[in-house]
Amino acid sequence: MARTLSDPGGGAKEQNRLLLVATKRSFTIIVYALLIALAFSMIFPYLWMLANSFKSRTDFFTNPYSVIPMPPTLSTYYDALTIGRMGVYLGNSILYAAAVLVVQLFIDSLAAYSFARVDFPGREALFLAVLATLMLPGSVTLIPTFLIAHGLGLTNTFTGVVLPGFAGAFGIFLLRQFFLNIPRELEDAARIDGSGFFGTYWRIMLPLAKPAMVTLGVFIFLNEWSSFVWPLIILSDWKKYPVTVGIALFRDVNQINWPAVFAGSTIVSFPIVILFVLAQEYIIGGISLSGLKG
Repeated sequence: MARTLSDPGGGAKEQNRLLLVATKRSFTIIVYALLIALAFSMIFPYLWMLANSFKSRTDFFTNPYSVIPMPPTLSTYYDALTIGRMGVYLGNSILYAAAVLVVQLFIDSLAAYSFARVDFPGREALFLAVLATLMLPGSVTLIPTFLIAHGLGLTNTFTGVVLPGFAGAFGIFLLRQFFLNIPRELEDAARIDGSGFFGTYWRIMLPLAKPAMVTLGVFIFLNEWSSFVWPLIILSDWKKYPVTVGIALFRDVNQINWPAVFAGSTIVSFPIVILFVLAQEYIIGGISLSGLKG
């Protein structure tokens, strides 16, 4: 009573403070609940795929939405690797992805370094033209690319699959932004020591651009690993199909072998998950260090 008489507004202030604390706590709980629900909605399809990969056909069609196989079986993985020829498809995908990864990293980084450091006539206009290609959907260039490949005799060949992926506008843009943030004094010191353009690019700039290179490498690998439409169009021999096309062929005479499809999809997704877990630090650092300068 004495406190209320000496400070009439003290009780109201305390109530407002407690109300504010309770409101913030409720808001935090709601935010975390929404984030957990969002995370679960993103993880559940993968868990459902993983669970169905251990089901028999009977169990799958009896309990298609259950995440607990009863009983679990590895026969679906055996079917995927033998009857489904997953070994052949995996080898092809690794070969395609590795070739595109190495060549595109080299071409994109060299082009990006030229756009960032070499002052040649029409540089800005050419760079804007490169960026403009990012606004073109892949379906627009699909038919012209196929006609060019067909005219060059590259249909149903390894070169025909990988050649369109040897350069990318996004990679050039990403690496150019990174190179712009590297101090020119490092290049000047290299030139004083007698290093030329390519020597400076190879010995100085590329090592410094490791975070951005790893980031771009992950994007290139994921894009090539998940490519479906272009290999389906350009290839006609199943022995050259990547896993994305091969999984679509997991069917018997009368129906699709869904458990084998899920098993193959699980096998295909493992390299992607492992790659992202190992490179996530570089991905975050590479994107943040590239910035928006330019």
